[in-house]
Amino acid sequence: MSAAQIPAFQLRSRDGSAEESMVLAGIWRRAWISANRGAAFVEPVDHWLHRVHTEFGPPADVVLAERDGQVLAFMVLLARREYVAQLFVEPHLRNQGLGKALLDEACVRMPSGWRLHVATTNTSAQRFYERYGLERGSVDRHPTSGRERIAYHWSPSRPPWRLG
Repeated sequence: MSAAQIPAFQLRSRDGSAEESMVLAGIWRRAWISANRGAAFVEPVDHWLHRVHTEFGPPADVVLAERDGQVLAFMVLLARREYVAQLFVEPHLRNQGLGKALLDEACVRMPSGWRLHVATTNTSAQRFYERYGLERGSVDRHPTSGRERIAYHWSPSRPPWRLG
């Protein structure tokens, strides 16, 4: 299917319903599995649902990309910290502009710049962020999981329009 044939999607803020929380947990888990194919263990969906309940509330702002009422991708913003805490797209729906649209929204909501982290093992996400125009930064370890991660940064002096 070409880009012209893909039905449009829209962005909206999360409503916080129990059903929507379960949908987000499912997308998050499937995307994590896709990015970590060699993982010896994958947490059950209840783990991800608990994280949705504990990490996606205020002050976080959750932006959803949906088509015909179906959530396809989401992003969690911590605008006061100028930070994109999470961004996940249903694995079978990648390369349809969903991630780009969410990052474009991050640029609108945090126009002075923002940052994010990505696991060093998630090379497809790294390629996506670099194509988008994010500047690669230092490598450190996640304070909770201990996994290595790479910092990325966007500033208004780096136009995010390389994808296309």
